[in-house]
Amino acid sequence: MLGKSYLVVANQTEAKIFIEKEGASELEPVVVLMNDDGRDSDSDLVTDRPGATSSPSGAVHGVDTMSRKDATEIEANRFAGTVTDWLDKRRCEEKVYHIDIIAEAGFLGKLRNKMNKQLSELVAHSINKDVVREDEKVWKNYLKEAGRSSAIQ
Repeated sequence: MLGKSYLVVANQTEAKIFIEKEGASELEPVVVLMNDDGRDSDSDLVTDRPGATSSPSGAVHGVDTMSRKDATEIEANRFAGTVTDWLDKRRCEEKVYHIDIIAEAGFLGKLRNKMNKQLSELVAHSINKDVVREDEKVWKNYLKEAGRSSAIQ
């Protein structure tokens, strides 16, 4: 193996990143990225308080025209960008062999959309599961099922 292998376990509020060792039988924690706004309720992200405007021309004073769905989507996309920027920085600074991702399906799509071509080519396995709160054993089982490695115990 000619570089580091990473595992990303994520959803729209949290991303845990590990270095895979010994064919992914060991996971070394590297960083946990948090999206504090990902935990906010829609009413915290979108407001109609006086003086807050986001209409295209600002013509409607005191009314926020951004929908609740738009606010949560924008925040999830922003966080996906944060995660992929972190991975791409590693790709540029060190040799990365491959990246495995276990993420909630919608967030996995957002991650893929934010990746540049070079980073996207490093993704070996993508698993659609929201298991960020599970333990290493669960993650290793998903990697094993995806055919990641027979070395995983």
